[in-house]
Amino acid sequence: MTDNLPDIGVRVSPVSTVEAAANALRELILDGKLEPGARLREHDYAERLGIARHSFRAATQILIGEGLLKREPHRGVEVAVLAADDVTDIFKLREALEIEAVRIVTQAGVVPAEAQRAVTEMSALSEDAPWRDVVWPDQRFHRAIVDATNSPRLARAYQGLQSEIVLCLAQLRPAYDAPAEVAAEHEELLAPIIAGEVAEAEQLFRAHLAEAAENLTRLHRERTSEAESGA
Repeated sequence: MTDNLPDIGVRVSPVSTVEAAANALRELILDGKLEPGARLREHDYAERLGIARHSFRAATQILIGEGLLKREPHRGVEVAVLAADDVTDIFKLREALEIEAVRIVTQAGVVPAEAQRAVTEMSALSEDAPWRDVVWPDQRFHRAIVDATNSPRLARAYQGLQSEIVLCLAQLRPAYDAPAEVAAEHEELLAPIIAGEVAEAEQLFRAHLAEAAENLTRLHRERTSEAESGA
């Protein structure tokens, strides 16, 4: 049945069909219109996108490579789900890398311009902006802190987490009422870096990441409970 499928709102052009289809599906995931565990039935979605089924398969393969989708035996392609143990493990490594990056950058007196631009971009978003418009500057903010360390190895280690970080950000949408909340959080994170306050910067980043992990774990429990009660 296709009645409960979200309104995609776009039919991709014949030019760069696979990439356009991947972009359309990515936006649905990042906006929360395709929720964790949602199945993408090949026939239904190829038809709604107006593309051939082999093009749809190629598009989903791109997103599988990004960690946003996964292919399950006998079920096909689904939006990836982060279990509580996954979240704990991701944020354990993320905290180790980001806190070290914050320490290095703040001690050096470096204020990453890209992090400042990301905060400005988030602050300018309207209350009804699509969640994907929050995800990308949020990701760029944190990545800018890591890149500002000028440590290729630290950057490579962080790059290995990028797809899962994006998935975490996409699934955090229900935890916020408006983009302004996210912007305010990141403005607060940036303030001690600008002021050169190492201890405060580390403390705020640690609390920020802990809260995100807690919210993701809570949302996972709620989804699991709803699924079980509806079974």
